[in-house]
Amino acid sequence: MRFRAVLLGCWVLMGHALTAGAQGRAIAPPGVADAAPSGVRWANRVLKVSSETVRSDQSPEFRAAQALGAPNHTATQGPTTCAWQPALPDAGEEFIHVGFDVPAPVRQLLILESAGAGSIQRVFFYDPDGKEYRIADTTYAAPGVGNLFRCVLPRATSYPVASVKVVLNTVRRPGFSQLDAIGVSDSPTPVAVGIRVSPKAPKPEQVVKENLGKEVNSRARELNPVISPDGKTLYFTRWGHPDNLGEAIREEGVSEKLKRQDVWYATQQNGQWQPSVNIGSPVNNDDHNALCAISTDGRTALLLNRYYPDGRMAAGISTSHREASGWTFPTPVDIKNFGLTTGRGDTYEYALSGDKKVLVIATRPARGLGGKDLHVSFAQDDGSWSEPRNLGPQVNSAEHENTPFLAADNRTLYFSTKGRPGYGDDDIFVSRRLDDSWTAWTEPENLGPGINTPAWDGYLSIPASGEWAYLCSEDGSMGKEDIFRLKLFDAIKPDPVAIVSGTVLNFATKKPVAADVLTEVLAGSDTLHREAPKADFNPETGEYKLVLPLGLAYGLAPARRGFVAMSEQLDLTTERRYREIRKNLYLIPLEAGRTITLNNVFFAQSQFELLPASFPELDRVVQLMQQNPTLEILVEGHTDNQGDFNLNLQLSGERVKAVKSYLESKGIDGRRIQTKGWGATKPVASNLTEDTRRRNRRVEITVVRP
Repeated sequence: MRFRAVLLGCWVLMGHALTAGAQGRAIAPPGVADAAPSGVRWANRVLKVSSETVRSDQSPEFRAAQALGAPNHTATQGPTTCAWQPALPDAGEEFIHVGFDVPAPVRQLLILESAGAGSIQRVFFYDPDGKEYRIADTTYAAPGVGNLFRCVLPRATSYPVASVKVVLNTVRRPGFSQLDAIGVSDSPTPVAVGIRVSPKAPKPEQVVKENLGKEVNSRARELNPVISPDGKTLYFTRWGHPDNLGEAIREEGVSEKLKRQDVWYATQQNGQWQPSVNIGSPVNNDDHNALCAISTDGRTALLLNRYYPDGRMAAGISTSHREASGWTFPTPVDIKNFGLTTGRGDTYEYALSGDKKVLVIATRPARGLGGKDLHVSFAQDDGSWSEPRNLGPQVNSAEHENTPFLAADNRTLYFSTKGRPGYGDDDIFVSRRLDDSWTAWTEPENLGPGINTPAWDGYLSIPASGEWAYLCSEDGSMGKEDIFRLKLFDAIKPDPVAIVSGTVLNFATKKPVAADVLTEVLAGSDTLHREAPKADFNPETGEYKLVLPLGLAYGLAPARRGFVAMSEQLDLTTERRYREIRKNLYLIPLEAGRTITLNNVFFAQSQFELLPASFPELDRVVQLMQQNPTLEILVEGHTDNQGDFNLNLQLSGERVKAVKSYLESKGIDGRRIQTKGWGATKPVASNLTEDTRRRNRRVEITVVRP
C-alpha cells in the first residue's frame, strides 16, 4: 500500500511577508521509515482545546491528549480512537493548541489527519514569550479519509517555536475530523512517517505461510493456536465443526446452524501432524470453550471462562490439570479486583508464562488508556493472582490491545493492535521487557508485511525453540480460517532458552520419587531474572520439566521429606542457541553414614567467606534439620592440591566453620553440627585440569544421626 500527501494552496507567512510555498510532497510507503523518525519533535502537552469527544465512562479515547506523541496510524488506516476528535461533527471552527518541551527554530510542520482530511484551515506558531506567528492559511483537498499535512517553510523561523495551534474548519469534510499527531522539524527535507519494522525483516515474498493441512485444518474455523513449549502439541479453538460438543447456534450471516467452539489438539510425530482430536469433557461443554495457554510440561491448561459444577460459565479463567485418567474439571482462577472493568461487552484474552508465575491479560479497565489494555498479574502463595497492573503507554494505546503471547524467555511479548502504524486493521507487534517493573518496554515493532496483512491479524504462538510461529489466516485456507506456521526471522525471535527435563530418582534404589524441584540463579543474574523459573513436576512419572533463559548459571535441587538432595549446577552462561537438556536429579535417603556433596556452596577465591549464591543451598540444609529435630551432621571441607598443603588444610577447616556459623545463625543448635577440614587429602578426581580440580574443591555433609 502507498499513500501520498496532497497539499494545495498552502500559504506560508514569514513575519508580515506573504510567500507562496510548501507544496505537497510524496511520502515514503509504509514500512520504509520509522514511525517516530529522528529529527521530529512531536507535541507533548495540550495547552488549550476548543472541544473534545468525551465518552460517558471518561475513557481517554478521542481526547485532546491523543494528538500528542508520535503518530498512532498511517494516513491510510483511517479513523482511530488514538486521535483528538472535536465533540461534534461538522460544527464549524475547532482548534487545538499544543506545546513542546524544548523550543527550537522550525523548518517543517507535520500534522497527521486520521479523519476529515482537508479540514485544516490555519496554523499558528508561538515563541516562548507567547508571541503569535500566523504560519499557514489553507484550502486544500485530500482524496482519502486521512492525510499527512506537511508544510516545508522557505527558511527556518527566526524564533524558537514553543507551541503550535491548529485551527480546523470541520464543515469542509462531512463527519468527524481527527488529528493524530502534530510535529515539527528543523530539516527542510520532507520527513517520512511510516511503520516501525525491523530493517532486518525479510521481503514479503520471502515469508512462506505453510498451511498445516487436513490433519489440523478443516472447512470449519480453526482459531487461536497455542503451541506447547516443546513444539510437539498444538492446541486450537474450532468453531462450527459438527463433532464439537456444544449446541448448534446460528452465526450472523450464515443460514445453517453451527456448533459452538471447542478445544481441539494435534500432536506431531516424526515431523508429521497427526489427525486432530477433540479434547473432550470436562474442558469442552455445551458453551463456547477455548484454551489460552499451556504449561511447560503440558499438564496445566489455562482455559477461557470460569467453570462451575452446575454447568454455568462466567467471564474469567480456569485451570485444568492432565492426569493419567484425563483432564480434571476446570477450577476457577481468582484474580484480585479483576471485575473492575467498564462492562462494555468486551472479551478478555490471556497469556500464561511457562513457569506459571505471570499472567498477561487483555481487558478494558475502569481507568485505563482507552480500549482494551494489556495488564500483568502475578501468582500469589495462596493460589490466587494479584490485582492486574497496566503495562503502560509504551505498550498500550487508546485502541484495543489484543491476543497477548508471552514467549518462553518471559521477556518477549507479542500482541495485536490498531493503535500503532500498520498495514490496515490490527497488526501483530513485538516488544521486549526491560526490567522487573513490567511497565518498561522497548518500542513495539511491527512484524512486517510478510506476516501482517490489510485484514485483522493476531493470535501468534511460538514454541520455546523460537523457530516457528503459528497463526491463523483465511488466505490460502481450506474453508474459513486455518492454522499456518512460518519461519521466524531473527530480529523478532524471543531470546533463546533451554528446556531442561529429567527424572527425580532415589539414589539408593534408582527408582522415581515424587518431589518438588527447586531452582535458583547462581551467576549472571540481572534485573530480568532475579528468580529462577519454577519446574513443573509429574508425580506419576517422576519427570520434571522447565524452561531456563540462557546466559545464566543455575542450581537445581529436588526436595522431599526424609531425603537429602543432591544439588546440581547447570551453567548456561556461554550458551547462545536453543537447547534441550536431559538431567536426572537424585535424592539420598536420610540414613546414618550417607554423604552428600553440597554442589552449590561457594566461597570467595582462596578465602572462607561464603558467597550469597550459597544461601539457597544452605537454607535447604536448615530446613532439613528443622524438619528432623534429631538429625546430626558432619560438615567436611576439601580443597584441590594447588598451593601450600598446610594452608589448604587450614582453609578447608575455616570454610566448614563458616558453614556451621551460617546454620547456627538460622537457629540450628551447633551441638548438632560437627566439622572437619581435610584440605587436599581426599580428592575425588585428578588434580591435572581445572575441571577436575573443581570437583575436588567441595563441601560435604554426612549423616551422623538421622
